[in-house]
Amino acid sequence: MNRKHAALLRRVARLIGSWRDVHEEQSLSASDHVRNIDVGEDGEVKITIKPSRPHCPCCLLDLDLMRKEISNVKGITWVEFDIVEVPDAERWMQVLNR
Repeated sequence: MNRKHAALLRRVARLIGSWRDVHEEQSLSASDHVRNIDVGEDGEVKITIKPSRPHCPCCLLDLDLMRKEISNVKGITWVEFDIVEVPDAERWMQVLNR
C-alpha cells in the first residue's frame, strides 16, 4: 500500500468513525451497522451497511448526507453503498447510489 492510499484510508476511517447514527448515541464505527468498508487506490469507496431502522426516512437521509461528506474527502472519486439485511435493500441502494 502506498502512502497516498494509506492517507485516503485514514481520512475515510476518521469521517466514518466520527459519524453518529441519528437514532443512537454511539458512532457508526462503535455499532455493528457497518459491515465492511473498502477504499480502492483509485478513490472508490464501497460501504456495506445495515441501517439501524430500515423503515425510517431519517436513516436514508443520514446515509445520503454521509455519502456526500465522503465524496468531499480529497482523493475520493466515487462512493457506493451496499445495503444489507433490510427489506427493499435494492430501493435503498437505488436512491443512495445515484
